[in-house]
Amino acid sequence: MTIRTKLVLWYSGLLIVIILFFGAALYGVMRYTLISSIDSTLHETASEVLRNSRAVLVPEFGSPSRVFIRLPELDIFRASGVVVQVWEIVPLEEGSPPGLRLAGASANLQGYTNPLDSAALEQERLWISHDRPSLDIYSHIHVGGEWRVLTRPYEIWGVRRIIIQTATPIDTVNQASRGLLAVLLLSTLFALLGSVALGLGLAERALKPIATITESARKVVSADDLKKRLEWSGPMDELGSLTAVLNQMLARLEHLFSVQQRFVADMSHELRTPLTAIRGHLDLIKRYGMDADSMEAIESETARMARLVSDLLLLARADYGGLTLERVDFNLDELLMEAHRDALALAKDRDLKIKLGEVDEVAIHADPDRIKQLLLNLVGNAIKFTPDGGRITLELHQRRRDDGAYAVIDVQDTGIGIAPADLPRIFDRFYQADSSRARHDANEGVGLGLSIARWIAEAHGGRIEVESALGVGSLFSVYLPIVEADAQEEPNTRVSSSAITRPRLTLMRRSGSRHD
Repeated sequence: MTIRTKLVLWYSGLLIVIILFFGAALYGVMRYTLISSIDSTLHETASEVLRNSRAVLVPEFGSPSRVFIRLPELDIFRASGVVVQVWEIVPLEEGSPPGLRLAGASANLQGYTNPLDSAALEQERLWISHDRPSLDIYSHIHVGGEWRVLTRPYEIWGVRRIIIQTATPIDTVNQASRGLLAVLLLSTLFALLGSVALGLGLAERALKPIATITESARKVVSADDLKKRLEWSGPMDELGSLTAVLNQMLARLEHLFSVQQRFVADMSHELRTPLTAIRGHLDLIKRYGMDADSMEAIESETARMARLVSDLLLLARADYGGLTLERVDFNLDELLMEAHRDALALAKDRDLKIKLGEVDEVAIHADPDRIKQLLLNLVGNAIKFTPDGGRITLELHQRRRDDGAYAVIDVQDTGIGIAPADLPRIFDRFYQADSSRARHDANEGVGLGLSIARWIAEAHGGRIEVESALGVGSLFSVYLPIVEADAQEEPNTRVSSSAITRPRLTLMRRSGSRHD
């Protein structure tokens, strides 16, 4: 079922329910009003008969005096459509049927002597005979049509009681009710047809922009071109916002697709280079026999491929959440010292000055192996792109900001720098700025180190910021949340195990010396 059909059905169904509800309410109110008007007429007629009746005391010889009720002319009070009967309650020995006697009736009854409503008349007689409070009884009878009957008791002089029954036909009311019901049914039918037609028109008009968007999206799919965008010329309402979001999604998909293409191209290039070298040396070995240079080259290229696969595996596990962090409390300044010693070993064949700047004592709750990997990636990157004679400085500070306290690690170099156009993309996987490609040595990376470093920082709730200028150098700042001073140590907290490192750091802070 299409959305257009659902909209029409919902719209028509809701309209029909509303019409039926208000139609039923209108029918009920109209009928209640007409019946209430008839009841009021019957009640006034009965009251008028009572007001114009007279009770006469008739003395009798040898017995108590009788009360004789003289009724008025009953036809003078209402139109001929209203009929009246007056029934007198008498002792059982005085009349037939027992206890009731017809005392008078209007002429338009044409000699009709049966009660207008015998059941109501008998009920009133029983209530009166048992001295129970009696009530007005409204009822319907069918005698040549439907009649509305009022049965009402009265008392005269406190000694004689009468029951007045007034009735009038309600065929006119029933006819008006049936006419209104027919009008309501016809109105409902026409409303249903109109709602369906109107709903189809409104649905067509409302869904036409969606059809336009769908057709534009189909063109994008059929053209297999993510550079195309959806067209929208209407206002920026919900559909306009949807179009804008879809265009943003297409732009994002285009970017991700280009990144994937570049990733595949770079990955193919990075794998083909060592494989080509290995194949070449294997050919030399087959042709001339084993030699040390070929074995060393094969070993180097194999190690390079192993590092590449290891980095890719780490990022892949990080992407799908399969990589966990082993967090402990440890002193970050000691870890920075270890990274400094490893950096000196990495740059042993280079003319570089790797120094420690100001180092604060800071404790953090993190994975020490991953944090060290982050530091070595940044330091290795600085060593790679800093010419001989340059300088690399490592510093550690404790800073408090609005969102909490942080340990800030600064890795600053005097290398070739990064162009402003390349800064937003240096953390992308396999991305290498054109200036970095000027160096092609055996230890050159493949553009995954900074991606891994950023992931490690963000996984610990931190971030990496970079400042750089061409020909001047770069500054990478890593922000990591620190352990507050009042935090309790956990059982697996890593504490200082070196008796040399801490005094050495204290001596360096006091003297202001630098380690080359």
